[in-house]
Amino acid sequence: MWVRELWTLQSGDCGSVWKYQFLLGVLLVLGGLLIAVFPEILVALAAAAVILAGVGLIGSAWRLRRVEQHKRRFAATDVFEW
Repeated sequence: MWVRELWTLQSGDCGSVWKYQFLLGVLLVLGGLLIAVFPEILVALAAAAVILAGVGLIGSAWRLRRVEQHKRRFAATDVFEW
């Protein structure tokens, strides 16, 4: 019963979300048509996806390295405080 009431409260709050969903659907269909007409676009999209994934992994590794250095620095001072 509570879940149904929660759903009715949240579903009335949509406003113009459907417009963005509709626009995204239209853009996906147009993108699919462009790929069907010009297959070279698919090659460029695949290359861009691989490049973005690589850049994301590099950025994530860089951030993880900084966090580990920061944690290591504080861990050394914590040992001496005791």
